[in-house]
Amino acid sequence: MIVVNKEQSRKIGEIVKKLEFKSSFYERDFIQINSPLKMAMHFYAVGICHQTYHLANPKLNLYGWDYLEYGFLDILKKAPHLLEAQKILSLSKQELIENIQPFFSQDSKPENCTLDTLDERADLWMDMAKIIQEKFDGKIENLFQNRNWEKKQNADAIYTEFKKFEAYSDPLQKKSGVFLKLIEDAKLINLENVDQLIPIMDYHMQRVLLRTGCIKVIDQNLKYKLQHRLPITDDEPIRKASIEAMQIITKIAGYHIFKMNDVFYTLGRSCCNENTLCRTNTCEKTPCTLTRAVKIENHEHCIFQQICKGAINEDYHSFWQPQIKTHFY
Repeated sequence: MIVVNKEQSRKIGEIVKKLEFKSSFYERDFIQINSPLKMAMHFYAVGICHQTYHLANPKLNLYGWDYLEYGFLDILKKAPHLLEAQKILSLSKQELIENIQPFFSQDSKPENCTLDTLDERADLWMDMAKIIQEKFDGKIENLFQNRNWEKKQNADAIYTEFKKFEAYSDPLQKKSGVFLKLIEDAKLINLENVDQLIPIMDYHMQRVLLRTGCIKVIDQNLKYKLQHRLPITDDEPIRKASIEAMQIITKIAGYHIFKMNDVFYTLGRSCCNENTLCRTNTCEKTPCTLTRAVKIENHEHCIFQQICKGAINEDYHSFWQPQIKTHFY
C-alpha cells in the first residue's frame, strides 16, 4: 500500500543536516516560564491538541498550536486550578468547558471561543486529571521521579505509562513525543539516554513527506483519496511509513529525532500547506513558522525545492494529509 523511498529520504536528510536552529525558538515563554505547574501546563495542552483547524485569534495573528500555547500560558497565570488534578476533578464537565472558553476567544467572550469539539477535549482533560490523581499522586512529574536518568532508559517503558491516559493512547505516540520534546526543551528532563524514541508524526509532516516523495503510495484507491481529500478509515500505514522515512532522515541529518519536528512541522504549516512556497512564492503564515525555528538567509524558495518531487510533479504536489477523525494528532 505504502513504500518508503529510502534514497529520497536520504537526500532530504542531507539538506536537514546543513540547517542551523535558532536558540530564540526555545526561549519563548511557554518553555521558559518558571512555575511549579509548568509540566502540567505542557501535559494538558498537548493532551487536547489535535485537529485544531479552527483555533484562531486573528487579532494576535495566532493560529492552531501557537494560540494554544498563548491560551495555556494565560490559564497558568489566571486560572492555575485548571492545571491541578484535584481541583479539575471538583468541576463538572460543563463547568470545565465554561472555564476553558474565555481563554480561546479573542474578546474573552465564551460564545466566541474558537477551540471546537469541547465535549471531547473536556473528556480528555478530565481523564488526564483522574489518572494523574489516582496513579501519580496528583502530579505528572511523578511519572519521571523514580527513574535513574543517568542510565539508559527504554522509551517503551515511558510510553507504557502514557498509554494509561486516553489522550495519549495513540499506538504511534505522537502526543507523547510532543510532550517529551517540550519538557526536554524546557530542561525539565534530559532524553539523551533514552533509546527507541518514536519520531513525532502529525498531519503537516505526513503531507510534507508525501509531497517530497519520501513515501510513495502504491495503492491507487488510497492515492486518489489522499489527492482528493476524501475520508479514509485507517491512517496507520501512512503514519508508519512516514515514521520510517523520518528515522532515515534523522540518521543522515545527525540531529536528535525530536528536532525533526522543528523542521517538518513548521515547514508543513507555512511553506507546504494550502499554498506552497515552490509554486506561489508565498508562505501560508506570516511570519513563516519555519523561519522562527531555523536560520534561513533567503526564503524565496522552499529548502527542499531542488529535490522535492512535488515541486515539479503535479501527481506529488496534489497530495494532502489523511482525512480521518482522530484525537491522536
